[in-house]
Amino acid sequence: MKITALSRAICLTVTLAAPMTVFAAPAPQSLYHIYIGAMFSGTDTNRQNVDYGRGFTGAVGIPLRAVNNLYLEIGGNQQVFKTPDNLNSNFFKQELTGSLMYAFGDRDEFTPYVLGGVGVANNDTINLDETNFTAHVGLGATRLFGDFVRGRIELKGNYDTFNSDDLFDASLSAGVEVPLGRTKEVEVVRTVVEPAQIIEKQVEVIKEVEVIKEVVPVDSDGDRIADVDDKCPGTFAGVRTDNLGCAIAQALTLQNIEFDLNKATLKASSQPLIDQAVSFFKQQENLRAVVAGHTDDLGPDAKNQTLSQARANTVLKALVGGGLSAARFKAVGLGESMPTVANSSEENRARNRRVEFLLSTSEAN
Repeated sequence: MKITALSRAICLTVTLAAPMTVFAAPAPQSLYHIYIGAMFSGTDTNRQNVDYGRGFTGAVGIPLRAVNNLYLEIGGNQQVFKTPDNLNSNFFKQELTGSLMYAFGDRDEFTPYVLGGVGVANNDTINLDETNFTAHVGLGATRLFGDFVRGRIELKGNYDTFNSDDLFDASLSAGVEVPLGRTKEVEVVRTVVEPAQIIEKQVEVIKEVEVIKEVVPVDSDGDRIADVDDKCPGTFAGVRTDNLGCAIAQALTLQNIEFDLNKATLKASSQPLIDQAVSFFKQQENLRAVVAGHTDDLGPDAKNQTLSQARANTVLKALVGGGLSAARFKAVGLGESMPTVANSSEENRARNRRVEFLLSTSEAN
């Protein structure tokens, strides 16, 4: 069968016009950052013998995951307050502050933000050296330049009580901000043109696009310690840890451990949680625990006391059956004596029927 050149051209043009599928990248997450900049201050008229201030400022930004684009900034600055030539020395001021910063969008674009905070200020003059309270509010903006550096400009109003006066200064700062943890990835966008019946060859177009993405370190067990730094991965959700990701002394409630009605027999649905507890204690051999059983207020006190002790014993035996040393644990029944909420509804009673691990790093329970 013969095909004209015009027919081939039409078929190829239609085929190449097929849509190209591109998957959108996930929205970037907030990262830690470091800021350093130069600053200039217009000083309160009540500051005697001072014309203006100049110096430098810096901060470390910590993202608060509960609210996107909200940061805690721990920072400080050093300023020299210019004095008239007839004085022997300039005046000096240092500040250490903590601030909350909220950005109105993607901080790699031109993005405004607001901040406010408190701290301490040290004013050092010829006749007086004093440390006192300080506070500030301000606004600013950031924008990414290049791949790994943001420009930042900031205007603040500053308050302190030097020499028992209410002093209000204004400061303007500008500098650079470096987001930590940013990586460069190459995204490959692939377009495949399916061959038509009359075209014998498949046409494939590959386009490489360089994309800068912010990558938040993986934290599999949710203890705020990245997996690469976590010495005790796999801790229970909600467990407080040290800066290595290992559990510290605390009370840990196992709300989902269930028993047969009015018995100390574990339900089969509780076994996965027991297995997780065994793995947790095997991983952290320094931990000891009191296994405390609790009940609601239904029934006689003495019966609840006996039942809670039997259930605590059952959990301890399950841990030992998983390969843990019994010397690390002590079972205690507390009955209905320590409810977490009032026994005013079935839902609250269910919360009070629980087993707790009172964790300790000491061998004495």
